[in-house]
Amino acid sequence: MRRGWIVLVLMGCGSSSAEATAADPTTPSATAPAQTSPPPATTAPQPGTTDAGANDSGAKPATNGTYRDSLSVCWTDSKCKRAMIVAHGGDWKAGSAPYGSMAAVTAAYTNGAEAVKIDVRVTKDNVPVVSHSSPFEIWESLDCYNKKIEDMTAADVTGCHFAGSSETYQRLDTMLTYARGKLVVQLCVKEPTDYARTIAEVVTEKAEDFAFLEVSVQDLQTVLPPIANSGKIWWLVNVESNATDIDTLLDVVKNPHAFMVEIDQVSWAADAIKTKLHPAGLRTFTYLKSESASQSDLQALFDEGFDVVSSNVTGENLKARVATNTARGISPP
Repeated sequence: MRRGWIVLVLMGCGSSSAEATAADPTTPSATAPAQTSPPPATTAPQPGTTDAGANDSGAKPATNGTYRDSLSVCWTDSKCKRAMIVAHGGDWKAGSAPYGSMAAVTAAYTNGAEAVKIDVRVTKDNVPVVSHSSPFEIWESLDCYNKKIEDMTAADVTGCHFAGSSETYQRLDTMLTYARGKLVVQLCVKEPTDYARTIAEVVTEKAEDFAFLEVSVQDLQTVLPPIANSGKIWWLVNVESNATDIDTLLDVVKNPHAFMVEIDQVSWAADAIKTKLHPAGLRTFTYLKSESASQSDLQALFDEGFDVVSSNVTGENLKARVATNTARGISPP
């Protein structure tokens, strides 16, 4: 399949623009029109029932939501057995719905994902925007290639087009406004110096019940506690392949809003989930990077014990989620 200009994110919440690589640096011959308006309410399957409610650790805004749009339903409930998925960068496709674009986020919602992962950086006028790299790589944007977001205004950034697409880059508040009532949002803040501004934006937008931040154990222990309103935010703690970080999180950090732990696909993951994380009341998450991952590849991760699986192949991940929840007797699957 012809890839065109594309951002393939092979890492988690690192800050280096070297994480992105070009799969095929060739401008696509045709692009689809940008899709920036929300789909009608009937375009995405809506849950007929909800799972167990909120975890009592920490105050959260009242919600009448579901697991598709509220962290208080299933996401922060350690007793919830529902398998859920995250569309990494949205349900993206080269040209028509680039990674991290509004079109990709809209497609994730329309096609039934519970959540999307987007990257956050902050402009020189102190506005959080959605972008993976700084400076922009050539496969991300032709008109803004090599420009640093930190040297640009929000108006500059939102005037940038994704390479090979009519889609433009978005402010974080625009994305959160779209996601409200539709999707849970995983925020990957690319620079630790931008945590405070991102947290402030989540609180200003009253998005604490549907947006969470991915962080390291070290940042959760030392960098984040002094930041205003950090106690209102839910944390996905990424230990990658470091087993000792799990012990540090459980025995030292003990943050009540650390609700889920991300682990790489390592040999000890299943045992850690069974003997440490689930007994401690924490849910578990993994990201499978491969663009060629199959339903069986993703389903195996749910079978291993992961509660939430993120991938770049939303269609296959949806099939894996449905099969897993059907086997567990969970409806809707």
